[in-house]
Order: sequence, then C-alpha cells, then structure tokens
Amino acid sequence: MNDPLVKDGFPSNIPDPLGYYQGLDEADRIISRNVIVFERLTRRTLQQKHLSNRMHHRYVLMRVLKTNGIVSIDGKSFALKEGDTLLVAPHQFHHYVDLDLDDLRWIFITFELQQGRERLDELTYRTVNNKAVIDKLWAGLVSEWVESGAGERKSILPMLDLLLVSLLSDESRASRTTPAVSNEWIAKVEGLIAQSVKTGWTLDEVAERMGLSGRHLRNLFEKQMGVSLRDYRANYQLHRAIALMGDSKRSLSEVAELSGFHSQSVFTRFIRRMTDKTPRDLKREIVGMHLS
Repeated sequence: MNDPLVKDGFPSNIPDPLGYYQGLDEADRIISRNVIVFERLTRRTLQQKHLSNRMHHRYVLMRVLKTNGIVSIDGKSFALKEGDTLLVAPHQFHHYVDLDLDDLRWIFITFELQQGRERLDELTYRTVNNKAVIDKLWAGLVSEWVESGAGERKSILPMLDLLLVSLLSDESRASRTTPAVSNEWIAKVEGLIAQSVKTGWTLDEVAERMGLSGRHLRNLFEKQMGVSLRDYRANYQLHRAIALMGDSKRSLSEVAELSGFHSQSVFTRFIRRMTDKTPRDLKREIVGMHLS
C-alpha cells in the first residue's frame, strides 16, 4: 500500500516558510578540507615506531573493521571493537596497543578543518559505536575515494562533513573512556609523565610513584610501547608546546614554562633539536595553519 503522506516519491503537504529571508543557517558549520583516506592491514603498519608518525597537525578519524585494539591518547586509553569510530584531534599524541591479532583492517580519514573546530571538540576522547546510517556514510565515502580519480573526488568533502555531523548526533553517540585492565599501568604512567612536565619530577620519581625502579619501568615501557620513556616524554612536551603555540596571544616564555622548561635557552635548543626550527619560526608556522 502506498504511503498517503508521500506523493511522487516526495513528502506531501510541505508547509510554507514563516519568512523568505530567514532560513536554516549554522555559523560554525563543519567544513572539512584536504582529506586523505587510507587503511592499515597489519599490526606492524599500524604500530609505527617513529615518533613523527604518532603526531599529526591534522584530525585523524579511524574506524575498526577487523581486530579489536586499544588506542592511547594523551594518557587516556580507549578500547575499540569492530564497528567503532574514534576521532583524534590535531597535536594529540596517540598510539596503538593490545591489538587482538596481527591481521587487521582499520580505515583512516585524515583531514583539516576550514571551520567547525568547537563542534568537533565534542567528539574527542570518546568512541562512537556506529549505527546503520553511519555505516552507510562510512562505506559510501570510502567507496567514492577508491572508485574516483584524484581529480574527481570533490564529493568526498561534503560526504565527510555529513559523516562528522552524523557522528555528533545523540542517536549514534556512545562514549567509553575506561581503560582495559591489561593497559591500566600504561595509562597511569602516561598520566604521571604529563604530571611530571608540570611538577618537574624526574623519570626516576615517576617510577617511584609507580612502585618500580627506574630501570624496570624504562624496560617495561619500551617493550610495550616501542619507544623509550625519555623519548616519550620529550615528544609529549613537543606536542604540548605546539598546542600552546596555536594561541597567538601566548608568549614563547609562557609556552616554554607550561611545556616543562624553566630556561628559555634550553627550550630553544629542545625545539631546534626536535623540529629544526626556532620556537619563533615554529609558532609563526602553527599560527598560520590555524588562521588558514
């Protein structure tokens, strides 16, 4: 039986607008740009050990199709099961641990935003368990990326905008932030490292608060994470400095102090060593990216 509310495939009885000049609008509408889509099929390609691969000035949206795992973001751990989506914001240090199998399939979309940053903040530090409509949007976007040529992918941008808006809807949101039991100690160490940057604790003092010797903690951490504890903290400090530099009104001396450096000269040498740039040049580049 035909639906009496539908005529010629369209809803019937479309009401007249209250006015012809004031319509639907959204000042902070999500508008994405510079989109890249790719996949990871093995533990090795997902858990890349080089620190630069764990830091992005872009958003990273991931979807688990095969093999559950844990993603750690700035000291918080998120257990992702098949069908889950997670968003990582720019300059968040993230890595992958406790994957169930070596064989996997995780889909990634990395992108920048022209506008809508405040809205996307609602998606950070949460997982989203996809509904049927979200599944279709994901599949449609990835199919369009694969089937279209490089110069014919303009439809990807509005498709991603729609996907992000749909992920923000209350109907599809289901956050889980409790670390997996096997990964609790990593989350605790990461939290202590973040705190050590603010308090000036040494790595041995971090180990003491974990109830371990410094050597034991360093060995455990590097075995599990694939990076030394010292390099991890340095990378955390770099991420923090870069995030703080995005505020054009914040002075470099304040950035240095909040990143754990009480000497401007030490901070300058650190930034040069990590980025081959001076703090001033790095800040100018980051502020420029935020304004573009």
